[in-house]
Amino acid sequence: MKTFKSIVEKFQAAATYHTYIQSFGFGSLDNLNNMINQGHPLMWLRPLQSTGVQPYGQRTLSFEVYILTVPKQTDADLVQQYSDTERTCYDVYTYFRDGQDQQSYEVNLTLMVPVAEAFQDRLCGWVMNIDVITDSSGLTFCKIPH
Repeated sequence: MKTFKSIVEKFQAAATYHTYIQSFGFGSLDNLNNMINQGHPLMWLRPLQSTGVQPYGQRTLSFEVYILTVPKQTDADLVQQYSDTERTCYDVYTYFRDGQDQQSYEVNLTLMVPVAEAFQDRLCGWVMNIDVITDSSGLTFCKIPH
């Protein structure tokens, strides 16, 4: 079974791989304001829930993925920034779906919402909800530490 940590590291690898994304963060939205001095655009990963282990040996973890940047002054620039951050959301989704570990994960992009003038930096961009579904094989009595 893929651990929570390995899935978070996969998101971080997607951020590192993408030339548009300049920084990566993880945690509650309260901590996002601590990213003031980090590079923008940034990718922020917020865990939402786990449905636990489902029949047929699957586990689903749900995340919010924010792709945010500092807005420019003109409306034309803002439209371009929304376009760039939206495209980057799809790129992150594709990194899971079509990347080198594609057999290890199933991903569903379930929702995308634009973000305007959010957080301390007045950031703009998109937030997407992604479900990461993994095989839960390996969960056995024999592997419980004792």
